[in-house]
Amino acid sequence: MANAPLLSRMHADCRAWDVPPADPSIRQRTYSDIPTLVLSGGFDSQTTPSSGPYTARTLSRSTAVTVPYVAPVVFADSPCAQTITRSFFDTPAAPDTGCLAGLQPPTFEIAP
Repeated sequence: MANAPLLSRMHADCRAWDVPPADPSIRQRTYSDIPTLVLSGGFDSQTTPSSGPYTARTLSRSTAVTVPYVAPVVFADSPCAQTITRSFFDTPAAPDTGCLAGLQPPTFEIAP
């Protein structure tokens, strides 16, 4: 029932914008047998890569995929995630995750 790591800092933003509290039902788990693709980014510091499998545990027909080296906006930032998503629409029970094997870590450079 706790906030995802690092999201508690948003409480001040909600107060400043006078956002009313969400209905308590928002904290209830979702159980479903609808085919679901759960994408996580390996570099996501807000919802963390472990959030995907955690979310998928009550979705009986879900596939949880962590795309390494990608931050929170996985689908927009990763051509591999886009390929997996398109594949999921064709075969929800077995999306093609083959592109994950070819992903390489980014190269970091020290600024002069």
